[in-house]
Amino acid sequence: MDSTLLITLIVLMAGALLGGYFKGRERDRVLKDFAGYHVTLETVNGHLVWGNMLLHPTGIELIYRSDVQDEYHIETSYILYKDEFPQIQAVYRYLDEIDGDQWERRQRAWQKTFHPGFWRRLQRHSRNFLNTVSDSLSESIGILVGYAQTSTKRISTGSDQYLSKVSQSIIGYVGTKYDPLLEHYVGTKVVVEVTEGETVYEHIGILKDYTADYLEILDVQYPRQAVLEMKQQEECREEQNIRVERHGDRLHVANIGEASLLLERLRIGDQVRPLNAVLDKDDELDLHLPPGTNESAVAIDAKVVRQLDWILPRAHALIRHKAERYDPDYVFDIGLMLDHDRLTADEEGYLEALRDNPEDAESALQLGQLLFQRGRFEESERWFRQAVKYGQNLPDGGKLAARQLRYIGMKGQDRHARDKSSPQRPGSESRPTSAG
Repeated sequence: MDSTLLITLIVLMAGALLGGYFKGRERDRVLKDFAGYHVTLETVNGHLVWGNMLLHPTGIELIYRSDVQDEYHIETSYILYKDEFPQIQAVYRYLDEIDGDQWERRQRAWQKTFHPGFWRRLQRHSRNFLNTVSDSLSESIGILVGYAQTSTKRISTGSDQYLSKVSQSIIGYVGTKYDPLLEHYVGTKVVVEVTEGETVYEHIGILKDYTADYLEILDVQYPRQAVLEMKQQEECREEQNIRVERHGDRLHVANIGEASLLLERLRIGDQVRPLNAVLDKDDELDLHLPPGTNESAVAIDAKVVRQLDWILPRAHALIRHKAERYDPDYVFDIGLMLDHDRLTADEEGYLEALRDNPEDAESALQLGQLLFQRGRFEESERWFRQAVKYGQNLPDGGKLAARQLRYIGMKGQDRHARDKSSPQRPGSESRPTSAG
């Protein structure tokens, strides 16, 4: 056998062993940050699982805090294999569930990231350098593999595939990709756009780290869904900073937490009544049930703000802005619909109601929300202003509509800044837009 070919194969086999060793121990460093914490894993189809997270090179295991009785057996954990990772929508770590040693561990990681010492900076710069040159290394090994393939006619097609895998293994251990744009935003408050089904939402947090597959965002004020159901005429429920008291045909709702909450809808039996009411800290609201329904079970759907750390797959999340100009009180983003045509019938219904009664603030608010979701901000602004004008007809006095107006104003500033910075083609001229 040609000595050159023999040396080449020995190098490749040694590289394969080394690459396999590192591959076998490799764990995504963003996911690694949450290992050992109690987390909630959400899949793209809305399935939620929570438990203490163990991270392995081949997947994630969530250990339940208490056993779960299934139909046929008792479950104590949930396993998500690595090839199932594309099913992940997000991984949450709620700050109010962290204490003791785990909180200190989080704070140490925070300090090392945002106030790195010499060795920490050297480690990050070295990793970024290795990621920058990994493509060059891959190309070089590709040339070497090509030389080995042309040195003899006896290498079969199966061997070609093997050599290709070997070259990938040698490079794979170097680490995740270096993104100079995201590197610039590490430690900065940012706006992250997250696609959930057919809707794109904006959230604000601090970018701690990123890998080729994930973003790690800290200190996110995130509105989580809460449902409070009451079947008795005299009943009190308290959950996630909301207290609801039912006395016959009257409901008393109070915000007993520090952050704002959004009351989305009131469900009375099969009837659904939209609320769209914002309650700030210590705010209270009285709701009256329609005549003849005080015997029915009632439920309130709400969004309650909880502070969390967040891991998001980059497949459906991206950093869009710095967040300095964003309203810190704005957390109830209704999102932008990807399918704009679905809402046309609802839009016409609200327009007809407003033609009959211009003081119908609830229809004006709903119409503003729909137009906002479709990206028609100037038209939605008109109806939010009308909802604020007749805010006395809304459960929260027009608070939500006023917040939407502030948010649209900030988006308008961003669009104006982008328009000014964009060079215009010869012969083109900017045209002012008007509200619909």
